[in-house]
Amino acid sequence: MERFKRFTELTEEISEAMLNNVMQESCSHIIEFLKKQNEKYNYNCESGRYFINSFFPSFPSSAWSRTVQDFYDIAVHNERIPIQTDIVITGKCHCNCWHCFRSKDNNEDLCIETISQCFSSLYDMGTTTIGITGGEPMLHKDILDIIYSIPDGIEAQLYTTGHNIDAQFASKIKDSNLTRCIVSLDHYDEEIVCGLRHNPNAYKEALKAIRALTEQNIYTAVTVCITNELLKPEALQKYFKLIQSLNINELRIIMPIPQGNLRGQNFSHLYSDATKFVKQFKKEHSSSAVMPTIVNFCEIESPSYLGCQAGVNYMAINNNGYVTPCIAVPLSFGNIYKDNLKDIFERMGEFFPIPGRICYGKILGRVLFREKVDTTITPISTDFSLDIAKQCNVLRDRPAFFKSFDCRGGYQS
Repeated sequence: MERFKRFTELTEEISEAMLNNVMQESCSHIIEFLKKQNEKYNYNCESGRYFINSFFPSFPSSAWSRTVQDFYDIAVHNERIPIQTDIVITGKCHCNCWHCFRSKDNNEDLCIETISQCFSSLYDMGTTTIGITGGEPMLHKDILDIIYSIPDGIEAQLYTTGHNIDAQFASKIKDSNLTRCIVSLDHYDEEIVCGLRHNPNAYKEALKAIRALTEQNIYTAVTVCITNELLKPEALQKYFKLIQSLNINELRIIMPIPQGNLRGQNFSHLYSDATKFVKQFKKEHSSSAVMPTIVNFCEIESPSYLGCQAGVNYMAINNNGYVTPCIAVPLSFGNIYKDNLKDIFERMGEFFPIPGRICYGKILGRVLFREKVDTTITPISTDFSLDIAKQCNVLRDRPAFFKSFDCRGGYQS
């Protein structure tokens, strides 16, 4: 807890600077809740900003201030706000990853004009965090111009295999509104990594990118999709040893989703085993100075934290213009080339009124498999998506973060 001493001291002084028209008390409350959920925070000495983890903007910043406002409005006024939106800027990819849920037949790019229009609309809707993803986003010819067009008040993260990221690229983005880079690295063994990605350069590209980003002091996370083989204690210890040597800020652990290349598979046991193992590992190593922040995505979207945000406080824009509740949920509710983005998001409200208790992708995967839906071409048409959504029985309840405002005389369900 010593690591949070300065964090605690900052609570009051950053509140006034960040709040705009939100009560200082609310900002302090948000920080206190998030502080209990995370063993560490990261300080960027060049920017003078702090990072809780890669899911949140840095603070103090205008993006963080707007996030505080969003959280307050969601918790107290029960508003639906797409705080985070992922944009698939290209379908192109040089890999064929074992866990990929993306359609392989759609390689088109979103043009920079369309992306800029999306940025503007999202800002007006309250979005404060944008994920730039693909395919491999580094294959978009205008990637730097896209990054430079991220408006003030929004911070972005880049999801990448590390392809084409070198020292020159890192130096060009370090002062932009892209403040976090998330690099995929599936294993500690080079041969296994290249095999899982079906690319002989996958391991080298990831390490080269990580070195380039960390040398420029850019917040860098490594993401790993857990396999049964990697979950063995000896294998995971070796993986963590590699991670410690890379000088990164965060390890983000995700679970396979039963769609795309993994259609119809059951990973329930893996979710349970991995969550228990990671919790224990974090408990044992939370005080380690060389261990980065460890974030288990399952914990972030659990009822005890933020819940599954799909379609409620999160959505995704695909490279063909279709809008889905989540990057891993191939149900479309409209297309930005035909409909207003805000109207599309409001349309989702019938099926996504408040966060869910478990990952919507897991529930949807079972329905798609049962109905024998072809997911090789995604997203699914809007009309068919509405029919499928009606079959997804989702347990919904206000997650702990938003419930924590109830006892403060705010929102009453």
